[in-house]
Amino acid sequence: MADILITGKTEIFTREAILPLAEEYRVILAGEAAFTEKLPNVQVYHTSPAEEKFGQLFDVYTFQAVYYVSGYADGDQGMHGESRQLEQTFVECSRAKVEKLIFLSTVESQNYIREYGKSGVIKKQEYQASYSFCAAQAEETCRYFAEKTKMKTVILWLPYLVGRLNDRNFLGHIFHNIYEKNKIFLPHHAEDRVDFLAFSDLAELLIRITEETEDEGGSYFAVSGYTHVWGELEEMLKLISPDVQIYYENYSDTIAWPDYPADLRRIYGFIPMEHVMEDIGVCYRRFVRDIISGHKGLRAGLSEWLLGKGKGMLRYLEVLILFLIAELISSFTSDSVYFKFADVRLLYIVIAGTTYGMKMGIFAAALECLVLVWRYALMGVNGTFLFYNIENWIPFAIYLMAGSVTGYIRNKKEDEIQFSKKEYSLLRNKYIFLNDVYRRAVENKGEYKKQILGFKDSFGKIFDAVQKLDSELPESIFLEGLRVMEDILENHSIAIYTLDKWQRFGRLAVCSNSQLPKLTKSLKMEDYQELYEQTAKGEVFKNTELAEGLPMYACGVFRGDMMVLLITIQEAGAEQYSMHYMNIFRILCGLVQTSFLRALDFEELQEASIYYPGTQVVYPERFLQLVNIQSDMKDAGVADYVLVRFEQTDKKQVSEALAGTIRATDTLGAGEDGRLYLLLTQMNRKNFSVVGKRLEANGLGFEITEEIE
Repeated sequence: MADILITGKTEIFTREAILPLAEEYRVILAGEAAFTEKLPNVQVYHTSPAEEKFGQLFDVYTFQAVYYVSGYADGDQGMHGESRQLEQTFVECSRAKVEKLIFLSTVESQNYIREYGKSGVIKKQEYQASYSFCAAQAEETCRYFAEKTKMKTVILWLPYLVGRLNDRNFLGHIFHNIYEKNKIFLPHHAEDRVDFLAFSDLAELLIRITEETEDEGGSYFAVSGYTHVWGELEEMLKLISPDVQIYYENYSDTIAWPDYPADLRRIYGFIPMEHVMEDIGVCYRRFVRDIISGHKGLRAGLSEWLLGKGKGMLRYLEVLILFLIAELISSFTSDSVYFKFADVRLLYIVIAGTTYGMKMGIFAAALECLVLVWRYALMGVNGTFLFYNIENWIPFAIYLMAGSVTGYIRNKKEDEIQFSKKEYSLLRNKYIFLNDVYRRAVENKGEYKKQILGFKDSFGKIFDAVQKLDSELPESIFLEGLRVMEDILENHSIAIYTLDKWQRFGRLAVCSNSQLPKLTKSLKMEDYQELYEQTAKGEVFKNTELAEGLPMYACGVFRGDMMVLLITIQEAGAEQYSMHYMNIFRILCGLVQTSFLRALDFEELQEASIYYPGTQVVYPERFLQLVNIQSDMKDAGVADYVLVRFEQTDKKQVSEALAGTIRATDTLGAGEDGRLYLLLTQMNRKNFSVVGKRLEANGLGFEITEEIE
């Protein structure tokens, strides 16, 4: 039987929700339980992910899946330190190789309005309530750690939950207010959508998600399939109690409610069965009968007291009751000939010491010594005679010795058990360490096997990379080189810089989409002296010290003895710090170098057919190719550019006016319409003002355009 773990806000899992799960799995519940009785195949541990005991559960059990219940599920207001608990849950799941984590959230996290910018990009999400925003942030935390740990994660957006006994959930609070004649406040408008999901349906859904192995994770609405509004709930509550006062808080509801959980049915075969709204009256009657009566709470409170503080007092009470029984038996059997050879009081002391240890054994012996003193006093023996007559000491010595010896034997056995537990704990920690070492060895073996078996495929990838880099345009090699590296290196933080002939500045040519807003457009090489010196020698720079502001890897591309390109990997995962990874990076940089130098040589040979004679103006055919490449880069989100159209059409005049004004990476070209254009790479309209002032200072009239006419 497989094991599953339930943690987080576990008190919403009622007995009704746990039992179907316990029929299929051994359920381990880490947190507060909503039930007090012991259920088959259910083990409750009063701990949380923030405690050390929580991690030990993953050492004892092998969990197939973990259910984390968000503090915002079922209309609640969250838990303290939930982000930390969620992180620790993912850490332990990742360490124990748990197959799947199911995050139970609330539909209120989807209660927002999207605001779009001018280009259609989502600018922000305006949430309708603070708890909706907090619930959404908990989900984002879950997605972040899911991506970081590479764990299959399913997020369920749950409506309000209903079971046979509603006490700690949303409907239970409403029933409490009805019973106590209090006012009821419903969160939204009367015409807004409301939904309830039965615990029996939720348990069935969780089982199906746990058993499915071909899914890829995701976020889904777990609705009941029945459409109701808050006004209908109001009518049902008034049928229960006609004089109930119901008010609406009128919070906005912008949730994109689906009519039916089609995605869950398609992927997991989930079909909700219960129609909760029809059974509201039945739920209320059960609530009054089983919860308001309070018998269950009294029994649970007494049990908790006996297991806690009352446990120590109970020992003394048991010893005192046994003492009275022993004295009663002694008084009735004092004249019997059979009890001349059997001492009931001595037997009582032995029982107390053997059962509870030395402390209680001596306590029982002291009670019997007091009785013995009282008996001597009734016989007329005074204290002086009792003390100075050594024969009278014998029963006292026997009682105290019996209590001490039996208690000592009991304590010794307990110490041996405790020592065995500590020894077991030490051995378990050693086993865990060795198991972790073995698991890593197996992973390394699998990685080496994958490399060996995929050796021919790696040649195929290199051949494919060579074909993609076969271009006559250096700018095209930048784009294709970036794509090839991202694919083979499985890294999306790559940047390619061009260096000037004085090796003083590096200009950003292209970079991964995620790095475009982070990286500066220009590098001052003297600020990266260690990186430059190492790459200038033809070596790969590796940021082993994890120095802030430096990339993880860097490699130079040379033309002769001069470095013309600098290729960097800004970020790298823990598995990407191997020598194998660095060698692949070096090989790919070598391929880029070969293709780039071939393109430069071809460009020099074709210089007469690229530029108009006596100018730096590129012919229309070549210039259009450059603009198209920059447009492709911009669409891919790896580069940016600005295209300027001049009012002047004299090529020589404009070329001379721009001499010394523009960068080496910028291109002046002519369009087929006869107009002159300036292509400014890695620039946008926000930072164009500096270049615009230079152009105006040189007497050039211009306008920014999107394309060549």
